[in-house]
Amino acid sequence: MTQRQDVEIAVQARHQTQPPTFTEAQILRMDNEYMGQTQQQCFRELLMSQEGALEARARSSAAEIAMVSAEADPVDRASVEEEHQLAIAARARDASQLVEVRAALRRIEAGDFGWCIETGDMIGVGRLLVCPTTKLCVEAQQRRESLTTRYRG
Repeated sequence: MTQRQDVEIAVQARHQTQPPTFTEAQILRMDNEYMGQTQQQCFRELLMSQEGALEARARSSAAEIAMVSAEADPVDRASVEEEHQLAIAARARDASQLVEVRAALRRIEAGDFGWCIETGDMIGVGRLLVCPTTKLCVEAQQRRESLTTRYRG
C-alpha cells in the first residue's frame, strides 16, 4: 500500500458517520405534520452524515494535495500536475457543498427548513430527500432558471 492509501484509510476509519435512522420510504410515509420534529430529526441526521463525509473527504484531499511530488520525467510531471489540479477542484467543490449543508442545518435549528425562501411554500419531502440543501420550491427554482436562461443570451 502507498502512503496516500494509508492516509485515506486512516481518515475514513476515524470519521465514519452514522447513517440516518429512517429510510427514505419511511420519511415519505410519515403522516405527522409537514416538517414536524421527527422529519426534522431525519433531515438533521442526513445532513450531519453528509457533513461528516465532506469533512473526511476534505481531510483526505488536503493530504493528497500536500503529497505532490516533482517527478524527473516531464510526462510524469504533467500527470502529477493534472491530478493536483483535479484534487484542488474537488476540494473547492466539497467546501462549497459543506457550506450549503451547514446552512441547511442552521435552517433546521431556526425552524425554516423545508420552506421556500422566496414564496414561503412547502418544498416537499421528496425534493428534500433528493437535495436536502435546497432552499427553493420547484416553481421558484423554475422561475430562476427561466430568468437566467432568458437573460443569458
